[in-house]
Amino acid sequence: MAKTSALDTLINLATDDRDAAAVALGRLRQDHQQTEQKLEALLGYHAEYQRRLDEAMSMGMSIATLQNYQRFIASLEHAIEQQRGAVNQSERRIEHGNDDWRTRQKRLNSYDVLAVRRREAAQKAEARREQRQTDEFASRALSAGLYQ
Repeated sequence: MAKTSALDTLINLATDDRDAAAVALGRLRQDHQQTEQKLEALLGYHAEYQRRLDEAMSMGMSIATLQNYQRFIASLEHAIEQQRGAVNQSERRIEHGNDDWRTRQKRLNSYDVLAVRRREAAQKAEARREQRQTDEFASRALSAGLYQ
């Protein structure tokens, strides 16, 4: 019986580990969504300022104003590239989180298989014990009936 309780403890710990990995994966997915939203916002700002630059150029502007627009748009492009890197890094973290969750789930499944096998073995042993008792009872009843 001690082995069964030890196995139950392992199953409980593995379940907790798997659940913790699922929670961590959920956080990674939320972080990824926020990272993508930041990228979308930066792309929107870039498009808006590019549109403003095009409008301003069609109406005429000073060189200094043009350079300010160009510097700002260049800084947005740099921020966009950094954010794309953050999105890619976030995707890799999600992949690792998925792998971690799957590994923990496989471990839990293995313990569950062991628990099922132990239960089946215990049931078979109990069935054999009951069969021996039944056979012994029938044998005694038969013997008692023959000698009377």
